[in-house]
Amino acid sequence: MHSGDVMSVVEGQLKVFGEKDTFALEVQHTPGLVLDAEPEDCKGSWGKWRLWAADINLCELRLKTENGPIEINEVQWFLAPFFRWIVDNWMPLLHEKRLPHSDIRSRSARGAYLSMLESAGDDFNRFTPWQHWAQRHSLRTASDGGIVPDLFIQRIDDNLEFSWGDRIQPSAEDAMFVMENGVARASVDVVAETLLSAVNWFLQEHQKSSSEWIENLRLQWEQTICEFTMTSMLSWYLDSSPEPGPLTRKFQEATEKLNKPLELLKSNQSTNTPWWGNLSPEVAMFGDLSPDISSDAAVTLLAEYFNAQTDDVDESQLSSLVSDQPAWSRESPWHNGYSLALDVLDQVDPAPDAPNTRIESILHNLGIQVRDVNLGEQGPRGVALAGGNLRPTVLVNSKNVRNSPRGKRFTLAHELCHILFDRDHARPLAHSSTPWASQSIEQRANAFAAMLLMPPHRAQLQARKDRKDLKESVGRLADKLKVSRVALRQHLANIHLISENERESLLSIQPQGFHQ
Repeated sequence: MHSGDVMSVVEGQLKVFGEKDTFALEVQHTPGLVLDAEPEDCKGSWGKWRLWAADINLCELRLKTENGPIEINEVQWFLAPFFRWIVDNWMPLLHEKRLPHSDIRSRSARGAYLSMLESAGDDFNRFTPWQHWAQRHSLRTASDGGIVPDLFIQRIDDNLEFSWGDRIQPSAEDAMFVMENGVARASVDVVAETLLSAVNWFLQEHQKSSSEWIENLRLQWEQTICEFTMTSMLSWYLDSSPEPGPLTRKFQEATEKLNKPLELLKSNQSTNTPWWGNLSPEVAMFGDLSPDISSDAAVTLLAEYFNAQTDDVDESQLSSLVSDQPAWSRESPWHNGYSLALDVLDQVDPAPDAPNTRIESILHNLGIQVRDVNLGEQGPRGVALAGGNLRPTVLVNSKNVRNSPRGKRFTLAHELCHILFDRDHARPLAHSSTPWASQSIEQRANAFAAMLLMPPHRAQLQARKDRKDLKESVGRLADKLKVSRVALRQHLANIHLISENERESLLSIQPQGFHQ
């Protein structure tokens, strides 16, 4: 069994694993405490714990009692259910990125789950996949009678996202967690190292115990650690499954067809650990694809990625614009995208007085190659490649119905946002823009593209007297800007150049994902 590398110290009576400003777990075990009616599968595991994310103690609790409310800053319960949940869900907890449905629009996993609970909680067929998903990612499924925070954990690229709130736990109406709704992220490596050390400590605490439950847990943990494979990680990351699914099989087939064996991906793992921290760009790119993408399109996409690799990359024209700008911060992705687009336009607009934004010229001047490729009807609308040894490239899927001449302009602007701001500390970027991609990243890129192509100084409507005049004015402006009417109407409403009443009269369809 591996021993964790995370340093642990004793703070009071609680052992601390990790760092509170990123991710930490504090635990105390009280082995000598004997309780009445102790469950067999928890016997001897009473204790308390605190979970920290971004310097926030997620376990602060206000409890109503006969003597008035009291505040508690830790979970006080059996430790066995908590650690059993970590062991049971080690692989999906650290690797599974996909929500059960890609059409749920939310900035966090918890928000998506609550939206689905509200809309389809009584629909067994629709909600069952979400119940199964929550068992792997919602901490409350580890309560086993205790009171625990309303916390969800989901992988996003090379990070784990923590999303939490103060939702009252069923059958625990007298308890209220005091933290407000929030989101934080920490690297997979940091979280995995912390949890690994904590689990090993917990099992060592019970090394003299003869209880059947601890023996079973120890055997399960050893099996989890020993049987970790690259394929199992790929299966969870690409297909949310312990066994290879459609995307995993297509990825494996494509790498074999291109004579790029999977073993090459091992070089991206810094240590021999029972988790995958830093993903290779091609794996991250595949994680955003539809499971229905054709095998031919999968091969084409990987071939384009490998063809973009070069030892002769000159990004000097891009360097002054490129920066790591997390899209999941407290600021709305839309506001962030708008402000970034205006800043970029100020610096790179080749023709400020032109009636429309010359997006093709902007990419050409920045040294970004544009390639029209056939990625199939179920393939991504666009792909961004940049950083490391990748030639800055935008792939435009010629078979995607949204890549009409005007739609293609939006795709180019959208992918430019990824190239400039989504490289994650200058690591190589290979990003597929689809409904399966990170919601906050896609929302920001949509906003960036809209503002880049339709900045306020160009999106000026002529005076209009009635709804008919407004419709005609919007149409003429869309033609001048070379954007679709749907995209323009939505954007004008977002930046308050038309009123809410005008918005309602014009926006009969609310598009999802990319604007057309």
